[in-house]
Amino acid sequence: MIHAQKSKARLFFTYLKDKTELFLYVKPHGTSGSEMTYRRAPGDAAMNLRIQAILDHAKVHSSDIEIWILLYPPEIYTSTMYIPSRASNSEVKALIHEQIFSTLSYPINYDWEKYHLTVRENGHNENMVTVTILGKDVLPRIQELLDDNFDRVRFIGDGLQFLNIESTFFQQLRGQTYKMILPYDEMYYTAAFRSGLHVDSSVLTHACSSSFGNYELNHQQVYLDIRQKKNLIHQPGIQPVVPCVEWQSAHLTSAAFPTWFIARNSLHQDEKVNFVRQSSETEERREKKRSIKKLEAIHLLD
Repeated sequence: MIHAQKSKARLFFTYLKDKTELFLYVKPHGTSGSEMTYRRAPGDAAMNLRIQAILDHAKVHSSDIEIWILLYPPEIYTSTMYIPSRASNSEVKALIHEQIFSTLSYPINYDWEKYHLTVRENGHNENMVTVTILGKDVLPRIQELLDDNFDRVRFIGDGLQFLNIESTFFQQLRGQTYKMILPYDEMYYTAAFRSGLHVDSSVLTHACSSSFGNYELNHQQVYLDIRQKKNLIHQPGIQPVVPCVEWQSAHLTSAAFPTWFIARNSLHQDEKVNFVRQSSETEERREKKRSIKKLEAIHLLD
């Protein structure tokens, strides 16, 4: 569920175990254009101080932001199965355990009671079932790091779903299955899409090499991988998708490129797999905070 909020800024928080990134996007207002700030930091107890420092620098109040948490494999896992449309819920669950559990190196690290299912008709009495599942320790750790700021979280999910570029390359990709490659530090992430629908996320260690066959990949780029398509004549199988001018105009450090690209794409994509749920427990916490603040205000007036 996506929660609408009239926020002035969106803080993207990338979480990868011991490493975190903060990317603040301040929305355009009046005659002022958008502003962007990037910081890379260890995931420790000083996280909220770093967040406040970024907000202070951008002159944005903490109550005017929404937080989006971007996760990449292995912190989150996305895969797709094709199963008979007549399968019952219990049969679907059994197939998930049978077909997806068996492909993971460390299934014990995932919370198999909390996963997101997206079911779409595939024709011929078959459904395309996409499963997205969180690492077992991800949410508790993020809650610990963000503390009171966790109340402002509006999105938690697979950041690689925002590598979808079908709207940009509509003529070439319409109805096609394609992959995207995202270089990130020493890692290479891939996301697969079918007719613009995100169906898979994975990580390639690739021996820390930037060479993919005949292709040398620049880390300040994202790549469309159409090598699986046939009859490609006079067309490279791996193609960069970001005009250099656009990236250079952002005036950010080179390490910010992956988050910048994903953050920018997320602003224009409506369908999102999101693990945020506004529970009654969250509302109770907010009401409690508001009542405490009121009591403090009354005390000061006495």
